[in-house]
Amino acid sequence: MENWIVRKKRTMRRRTPKSFFNRLPPELQSNIFDKLSSEEQSISMCVSHKWRNIILNTTLPNESLLQPFVTPHNFLPNPYRELRNIFHWCSLVMHCETTPKKLLDTCNGLYLFCHKNGMAPNIIRDVYYYYVMNPITKQCVAVQKSIGQKSGSYSYAALAYDPKESRFFRIVRFQGHRHINIFSSLTGLWTTLTINLPEHINKSKWVQKSIYLKGSIYRLSKSGHLIRIKIDPQENVSNQTEVIQLHSDCFVNGSKWEITSKDDMVMLVLCRGLNFWLFELIECVTNNSSSYAWDMIFHIENEEFLPLNTHGQLLSYHPYHDLIFFKRGYHVYFYIDEFIGNYFTNFAIVEYSKIVYDYIRNCGQPLLDCCVPFACTLDKKNPGDFLRLPVPQ
Repeated sequence: MENWIVRKKRTMRRRTPKSFFNRLPPELQSNIFDKLSSEEQSISMCVSHKWRNIILNTTLPNESLLQPFVTPHNFLPNPYRELRNIFHWCSLVMHCETTPKKLLDTCNGLYLFCHKNGMAPNIIRDVYYYYVMNPITKQCVAVQKSIGQKSGSYSYAALAYDPKESRFFRIVRFQGHRHINIFSSLTGLWTTLTINLPEHINKSKWVQKSIYLKGSIYRLSKSGHLIRIKIDPQENVSNQTEVIQLHSDCFVNGSKWEITSKDDMVMLVLCRGLNFWLFELIECVTNNSSSYAWDMIFHIENEEFLPLNTHGQLLSYHPYHDLIFFKRGYHVYFYIDEFIGNYFTNFAIVEYSKIVYDYIRNCGQPLLDCCVPFACTLDKKNPGDFLRLPVPQ
């Protein structure tokens, strides 16, 4: 009897202590897994279901120069067919008909909708949800609006997502010009940040279209400024936003301008008279203080711009296809600037279809395809607020 007790005590001493790794925050665990080689990650995925899910959902694959994460969608030569297929798939997933007018934003291959018309089995009827979708990876999640958000269709929200930074996305909902609500698919929770801007910008009208780049959302203000909003919490509210003066030519009468992005660049599009300009935003950091300048990428002068700039409307610019869209009367014109053999330019009219016209007019963002599945973490406290929708293959 005594010998049995001794053997039991020795066995207790040899037990492996509880893993300290499992007590680490999920973000730190993900960072550790991300530093492993592909072979080491494969071995680690066999340890437990928890480790497998962390590696699959949060670690980033190595991007190949030949196979980038995000590529431009083949919008041409038949934009009607491409858009019809995309919105048909989105309608099937949400179990309700959707159109480009309900598309709030696109960002690196993800699409953002907001409405209360969803008829999916696990959706609460007549409740507003944000829908985040990726038609390439066949994913869709539905996120209820946070408490206190008004449910009007005028509410604008944007997506913040870049698979080179993280597989998690964020929904940024603008609550006027003084607050933003941010949903993180990493935590499954909403947070609210205060933004501090000069009064003359608060009183001006903002352009709905936004650009996400490296932790910041960029939006144009009719006051003649580009507003940069850092969507990660800052220690000082005054550092949450930056006001960037637009190029001086934007203030000449008859100028039309908008913003777009490509290859980690924020670009300013400017049209006036016979001219079309494209500028890149350059940031200079000195002693932790940023200054900005607009560097011209190219300038086109063509007499066919004159009637469009004078009597028409600049709708959007697609940098991946070098397409400039204008509206004049009941027609949508596009301009192609290409180098194929000899230099040539071409103006043409988009064959009218409501889905193409609504997409260019209301959203106008370049369509991109993302082959990397996005990741999301369900909120365990309120599981009904964050739902994965079944999607057709």
